[in-house]
Amino acid sequence: MEKKIKKKPGRKPINLDHREIERLAGMGLSERQICATLGINPSTLTRKKHQKSIKSALEKGRASALALVSSKLFDNALEGKETSAIFYLKNRDPDNWKDRNIIESNHTINLGDVINSARERIPSATHNIKQIKNVDIKGIEAKEHFPTNKEDIKNSSESAISSPKPITDSTERK
Repeated sequence: MEKKIKKKPGRKPINLDHREIERLAGMGLSERQICATLGINPSTLTRKKHQKSIKSALEKGRASALALVSSKLFDNALEGKETSAIFYLKNRDPDNWKDRNIIESNHTINLGDVINSARERIPSATHNIKQIKNVDIKGIEAKEHFPTNKEDIKNSSESAISSPKPITDSTERK
């Protein structure tokens, strides 16, 4: 009789290659991208990165990539490449190499004074408006400037528009 081998209950263990994680992190990949490359779920890496070996592989890979880029940036800055030099100085010594100066000032505004000032200005403004509303417009001859009915429009358009003269052979062209 053959004995059946009993399987252990639960999931299969997921073994992660620390060197591969370090290499991928060194390439600048995010944790999601690392998971996609390794074919694992992001929650697996989140759960496993609490292990010292996984956590140190991620940190070591990121640190090595940062060191390489920083070194290249520094070399470019020393070679006289302006953009690299500016970037390096702005990030390494921001107190002396920054684009803008921030001026701090403390101003206090008393909202009560602002409202009272507005209240003082409003009555004089409404007084001027009331005077304009009380102007008698019957005395103004608006028909000369703004026609009010169809006959006025017709008369004003006939007098205002003159038809162009046709060009004939006898008239001179300029």
